[in-house]
Amino acid sequence: METIFQEFSGYNGTLVKPYYWLYPSHNCLKCPYHIRTGEESRVTYGEFYEAFGFPYGPTMPENKQLIFYEIKAFNGAAIQKGQVTNCTLFNLHAESMLFEKHGYIDSFLYQHIPVGYLTLYTNFTPCNEHGHCCISKIYDFIMRYPEMRLDIYFSQMYHVAEEFTFSFWNKEALKSLAGHWPRVTLNPLSNGVWRTVLYAFVKDIPESTLYQPILPARASADSYNAHMIHFITGIKPYFVDDPIVSQPQESKRLPEYQREKIYPTFFPQPQQGFFQSYPMFMSHLPITQGPKEVTSKPIQIVRHLKMPVDIGKVVNSSDMAPNARKMDEVIVTEQLVKEKGKEVKRDRRRKITDSGKNSSTKS
Repeated sequence: METIFQEFSGYNGTLVKPYYWLYPSHNCLKCPYHIRTGEESRVTYGEFYEAFGFPYGPTMPENKQLIFYEIKAFNGAAIQKGQVTNCTLFNLHAESMLFEKHGYIDSFLYQHIPVGYLTLYTNFTPCNEHGHCCISKIYDFIMRYPEMRLDIYFSQMYHVAEEFTFSFWNKEALKSLAGHWPRVTLNPLSNGVWRTVLYAFVKDIPESTLYQPILPARASADSYNAHMIHFITGIKPYFVDDPIVSQPQESKRLPEYQREKIYPTFFPQPQQGFFQSYPMFMSHLPITQGPKEVTSKPIQIVRHLKMPVDIGKVVNSSDMAPNARKMDEVIVTEQLVKEKGKEVKRDRRRKITDSGKNSSTKS
């Protein structure tokens, strides 16, 4: 396979130039080695917070992309782990370099076929904007390795708000990529998954961070990410580990149906020595609840009501009452009955008078 990268040995892994023509530059601190494998992929706790927004909440660094990856066999055995960063000098996204055809990962998997799982832990969801086409490259990549499963965990949504020009294309591309479920999954980083990433890719971790529960601000952002990816793709995230967040003392005194109305305060201030946290990105995105899961198609019921009929119009009884029996109409006229009664009485009187006359003539 013809390659376009260069790989060099490091102290605890390898250093990779995704493109052989990259060179060191003051305008990009990561150039030219944007891919690092083994223990060379570890970052400091401060750099991890700046990129992923853990543990204090989202930071949304526009010019910093950081991806950790793990390659495993079908039996779960680890084959390789590494990290990928973006290039600010040439405006290259991390996913674009990672999934480049004839690139480093493409060549590595080709030499280690078959590979069971590729897991990404990224600070942003992949995009499909002009000049990058990250999701298009991911799509071509999974087509070349149909037996491999791809799981993507992210901490922040990238350019999906309506204010961004390419938001429509990014959302449609995410929806198309998620349509390859269960081979491809899109999941927010949450609870136990955060600790997995810390143990595997971060160094100099404060001991308190490993044992303290997820802070409310981070847990709220993870829940929001789960709702948003469900809303965009129509597919509920498969791997979501909801943390147990301790309730405020005031809410414990209230009934259960009222406790949901009390929310924790977002984004406590970080400790000294860390980067300043930015406002929560929910402020410039429309606050929309994720769609509820529908188990069956709703039934549309249409009822037709008959309008009242005018008095002057003739009403058919069969139209008003379908089960009614037809009755004969009988008109009784009292005057005619009385006249017939008078005629009968006159006939009787004439008979009596005629009989009297006949008896008198005989005598």
